[in-house]
Amino acid sequence: MFTRKRRAAFGLNTTSTADISFVLLIFFLVTTSMDQDKGLTRQLPPAETKEQPATEVDSRDVLTYTITATNQLMADGQEVAVSGVAARVEQFVTSRGRRHIISLQIDPAADYDTYFQLQNQLVAAYQHLRDRTAHQLYGHGYDACTPAQRDAVRSACPQRIVESYQGQGGPHA
Repeated sequence: MFTRKRRAAFGLNTTSTADISFVLLIFFLVTTSMDQDKGLTRQLPPAETKEQPATEVDSRDVLTYTITATNQLMADGQEVAVSGVAARVEQFVTSRGRRHIISLQIDPAADYDTYFQLQNQLVAAYQHLRDRTAHQLYGHGYDACTPAQRDAVRSACPQRIVESYQGQGGPHA
């Protein structure tokens, strides 16, 4: 008598769902800005397996910066402001020439930000010194030098920085 007709389940057309998802993914990847970490560009010396002989260095040729556990910056035992580091380094390197050594002694408990500010000041000092040296040698700035000229400027004004970290077991490099 009364029979029910079976109806087929209604299906959704999902063919374009993958396309829309892909377009949204590309949109968010293109429009999202990524935070960049701050850091230091350094070229480390090659690892050497043999023991280096001790070298005698005149203490007058060494400028020592110390960062304490409380983030105090000391230059040869005197507390200094970070803002004055670049000028002091330039004056020191100019007076000592190629014999200069900048020694950094950092307490492991010190903040990275203090260390980073010190490194920025050192980089600024060496950039200014190399720019001045390039003007003296070639009549133009360091940025306008050819690779061979840059090598000559770096040789005339080498960056000589030694770092050591003082832990509980004493200083070690």
